[in-house]
Order: sequence, then structure tokens, then C-alpha cells
Amino acid sequence: MNSDYLVGMVLENRYEIVEMIGSGGMATVYKAKCRVLNRYVAIKVLKDSLKYDSEVVKRFNAESRAAACLSHPNIVQVYDVSEQGGLDYIVMEYVDGITLKDYIAKKGALGWEEACNFAIQIGRALECAHKNHIIHRDIKPHNVLLARDGMLKVADFGIAQATTSETIVAGSSNLGSVHYISPEQGRGGFTNEKSDIYSLGVVLYEMLTGTLPFDGGNAVSIAIMKLEKDPIDCKIVNPDIPDNVAQITMKAISKEQYARYQSASDMIKDLEGALKNSSQGVYLKDEKFNTKRIERSDRYMPKERKNRRRKTKNSILAFIIAILAVFLIGFGTYSFMSGGRQEYQVPDLAGMTVEEAEAALSEANLKLDKTIEFETSEEVEEGKIISQKPGANQYVKKSRKIKITVSSGLEEGEITIPLVEGIPEDEAESRLLGYHLNVTKQEKEDETVPQGYVISQSPKSNTKVSKGYTVTLYISSGKAEEEQAIVPKLTGYTKAQAEELLKKSGLSLGSVSEEANSAQAGTVIAQNPSAKTGVLKGSSVSITVSKGQEQTAPLKRKTLTITIPDSSPDTVHIKVVANGKTIHDKDHAKSEGTVDIEVQASKDASVQAYIDGKLVVDKTITF
Repeated sequence: MNSDYLVGMVLENRYEIVEMIGSGGMATVYKAKCRVLNRYVAIKVLKDSLKYDSEVVKRFNAESRAAACLSHPNIVQVYDVSEQGGLDYIVMEYVDGITLKDYIAKKGALGWEEACNFAIQIGRALECAHKNHIIHRDIKPHNVLLARDGMLKVADFGIAQATTSETIVAGSSNLGSVHYISPEQGRGGFTNEKSDIYSLGVVLYEMLTGTLPFDGGNAVSIAIMKLEKDPIDCKIVNPDIPDNVAQITMKAISKEQYARYQSASDMIKDLEGALKNSSQGVYLKDEKFNTKRIERSDRYMPKERKNRRRKTKNSILAFIIAILAVFLIGFGTYSFMSGGRQEYQVPDLAGMTVEEAEAALSEANLKLDKTIEFETSEEVEEGKIISQKPGANQYVKKSRKIKITVSSGLEEGEITIPLVEGIPEDEAESRLLGYHLNVTKQEKEDETVPQGYVISQSPKSNTKVSKGYTVTLYISSGKAEEEQAIVPKLTGYTKAQAEELLKKSGLSLGSVSEEANSAQAGTVIAQNPSAKTGVLKGSSVSITVSKGQEQTAPLKRKTLTITIPDSSPDTVHIKVVANGKTIHDKDHAKSEGTVDIEVQASKDASVQAYIDGKLVVDKTITF
């Protein structure tokens, strides 16, 4: 089975896969209907290309175990962990909503009350995890789901690790997303619960300001900034943030762990206090905390702190030197391949006509937003631009649309423009001509407005203009026809040849997995979608490549004895999985007492046994 395309399948005769709802580097997530409980669930399936990597499979299973032991309204619940036909998957609670990242992207900076409420919910999820000795290590808005009822749920404990000690050394597997991880994670230092608090502080900063404390062209530059610079106070970025909320945020993202909140509970308490008593000033219990950045002097530091700081500086210096070496090599390649993140300066459009503005923006690799606002003006001549957004001389990404406001003259005219949006263009034109107005039309693709109908008008309805004023109508040309492509036959070709065939067909190469097969090593033995299938241009095609015939060692046999508990019902279902493959899946009578199952392998076997879905054996059998 291909983990990248399971829609329509039924797993364990129970979970009917309805649609794919997400895909990452490690797993694909589907929405499924549980036939037994008649509810929707989310199923996370490990990627085919990773199932032979024992370390990845171990981490995937660790995620399920870490999340399964947590039960909290703000944490995505794990229902089941299973394997079928070579697929490893986790069955989880389905959250009908969007990610917090999508919500921030849609709204920009959130109101401070809403941001605090969201931070409290995430904090409560962390509070529960930390009490169970689990650190998330990858808190970011992408991993937080916002349900339709406003409830937040933290997901993806993919790099969480259970620990009973206060700290754990962070290796490469502990690194989350560079914008949100703590400085100690970035430099490979000690991480604990306060590392999650730092990440929560970054999320709160982003919700309050619509920006990140540190941002740059690549991960290297961001990591270096975190080690060398202090973040800009969020109160400076957004002056509307109350002082106490700004202080809570900046305390959470302090560089050093001892300066942050010592627990999620402490941070929640201050956030709740800010919401409850926002008009009464600052409510931080830490009197020493100050949002003002004060440079410390080693001269007045205790000896222990001096030593610690000296060691930290040395480790940071070594880290920066190593990173810079990689950066200097990569930056040249990156700039050559993609031109970096080039931005363009917005020209000053004030006083220009709409036509002149379009020409100036085109020359600057920018575009004019077709929705134009009109205002009366005593200073600006009719038809000339009064203002623009973003403003002149700001830097924006290529093709950014610039909004403008145009003067409709010294005073309002005697004609009120009627509303013609949503009606056929002929009817709209006739109505405007009846008001002694001129009409110009522009076509625009739109999936929601029928072809030939008015999408929008400029100026808007109820604007007062003079007789003979020209109104622009934007007419729907209907939904753009999406180009189709035919998937070529890839089997028998090498990976490079397959990629070239796909490129010629307007398609791209998707995931590549390997399997032992009698076909020549390096040749394609399977593809999805299959040859001659019609797909949209730009789609990707996954392939499986032969790694040749495996030379298998002779199988050895050992017996696994499973004892049926006295508390079991009269009939139990026993399932045994060895090295990811189901070797026993039957009902047994309680009266049997014990069940002997033969395990075959050429080397050590990782074996899990379940009675009525409950894990009763998880061990490695040595041969």
C-alpha cells in the first residue's frame, strides 16, 4: 500500500479513509470515518520512504506513546496505534478547524485579549505535558489546531521525549522549527520545560504583533540572531499592547532559562491576571523583571555565573564558526538558485493617475490592487491618487498588490453610483448609463461568480460623483480551466529517466521508496498514479525503485507464550506483530489459558502483542 494515497481504503475493516488533510516530511494525515463509533477521526500514516528507517519508526511510535498518556481538552487525543499491510499509523481525534498559523496569517495581529486567551490554552496543554514529564520541543502555531468553537488543541508530539530528570541534552532530533525554538535548543544545550515556555512566548509575540521576534532569509541567520541579539520589545512593534501583557511576553522569551517563567502554571497565572485586571497595571510577581534591556557587566557577577557565562560564550562561538562555514557555502548556492528573498521598494504614487501608477508599479515588479477607493479632496485633483498602502519607499515582496485611494474631486457630485455587483454585465452597464455615467469593463477569473456577471465595481456604490464619471466594472470570466496531463509509464526506467519523463509531461517527481525486487536495482517497479492516468499539470508522481534481490539469511524460530489474564471475557482477540508485520490475528477462548505463537526471523525481532487491542507484550526477541 502507498501511504501517500489511501483515499477510499478501509483500514482494519473499520476506518474508511475520506480525504487527505495534510502531509509533512514524516507522515501523511487523513480524515477517516470510524464505522464502529460512527465518528470522524484523523489518521497519521508514516511515509513509505521512511518505514525502513528503524530510528524514524522508533520516533514515530514514541510520538504515539507520548501523546497517548496525555488526556486534556487542549491536547489532540490519541485513540489507537496500529499497523496493516506495512503501514504504521496512529488514530487520533479529528479537529474540524484550521491551524493557528493559518488563523494568524488570515487576521494579522490578533486582539491582545484573544491572544492571551489562546496562550492560556496552549499553556494548559504544556502544564499537563510537563506534569507527565513530557517536553514538546516543537511548539509553534503550525502544531496548534483551532476548532470552530474557539478551542485550541496542541498536536504533534513528534519530537517530544519523556524524561524523569530535570533536563535533557538536546541532540539533532530535539530541534524544532528555528523561528520558535529556544536559544539552548539552537546551540545544542540543555532543554527542559522552560524551553517550551520560550516557544510559547514566541507564539504569543507573533499573535500580538503579526510578526516574529527574529526573522531572516534562512535558518542559519535566524539561529545566529537568537544567540547575538535581543528581540525588539513587542510593545514597540504594537503600541496597543498593554504594558503587563508585553512584559509577560518578553519575560517568556528571555535568552536565559533562569530569567523566564519557571513553569507554565506561573505564566498562565499572569496571563489570567492580565485579562481579569487589565486596567489596573502590571501583575508580574517577579519584581526584578523589566522589559528594558540592561547590559550586564561580568565585573559584578558571582564567580559561578562568570564561569557559566564564559563556557556559554565559548560554546556559542564554536557554534557560530561552524554555522558560518555552512552558511557561506550555502548562501552562494541559494542566491544563485533562487535569488534569495528579494524585496522591492514601493514607489511614491501620490498625485499620479491610475494609469501612471500601474506603469510605475509594473516597473518596480509590483501590482496595483484593482479595488480602488475614492474620496473627496480639496487638495488633490479629481482622478489623482491621494494615498497608498503600503506607503512609499517601504520594501515588499515581488508582485505585492498596492492599494490606492483616488480623489473624486473637490466636492461630492450630484449622482450617487448604484450597486451593480452580482448582476449580468449588460444589465449593470445599462443601469449605469441610465445614471449618465460612463462604463469601462475588465475581465477577471473568479470561481464563485458566474461568467458574465459583475464581481465588483470601482468606485463602490453610494459614492457621489459628477455626470459623465467613468465607473469600472470587473466582470467574471468564470473558473480558469486547469490544464491536464497524462502520467507517462515509468516502470523499467531509472529514477533519473523517470524524473526527466515527468518533467516533459509537466509533472514532478514525488516520494521515492525502495523495495527488494527481482528487477534490476535502481529501476522503477511501481508508480502512483499509474501510467495513462489524467492528472492536473504540476502534480507529483510517487515511485518505488528496486534495490535488487535481497540475500536473506536462513530463518530462525522461537516461541512466544502469551498468558490470557483471568479477568478477560470468555473470548479474546490476540494480535501479534513482529518487525512491523502481523504474524497472528485470531480469536481465542479464555479457557486456553496460554497461547504459543511461533516467531520467525533471521536476526533480532521487535515483537508487540495485543489482547483486545491492549498492548500486553513489547519486547525484542534475540535469535
